[in-house]
Amino acid sequence: MDIKGNAGTNTTPLSREGSNEPSATAGDAPLVKRNWYQQLWDSFKTPGSAVQIIVAALLAIAIGLGVSTSVSDIPEAVPIILEIPGSLWLRALRATGKSD
Repeated sequence: MDIKGNAGTNTTPLSREGSNEPSATAGDAPLVKRNWYQQLWDSFKTPGSAVQIIVAALLAIAIGLGVSTSVSDIPEAVPIILEIPGSLWLRALRATGKSD
């Protein structure tokens, strides 16, 4: 028994048999076919992608419809305040170089 109380610890390296991980001795890792939703999610995470723009537009339309149906009189400052995130988003899109 050693000082920490571990009696005869096994120091042999673990084998990868039955593991889903590729072995270190394999040449090239085989290409994994990705599902359409995985490809869509990767595209969504790319700054300035078409999927990101469409989702942002749909979200803006949903918020606008929700506000317009629930409120009869919209104060003057609301469109000005809501324009701030939209203009910031457009600036960020231009900064990535994805916009003309």
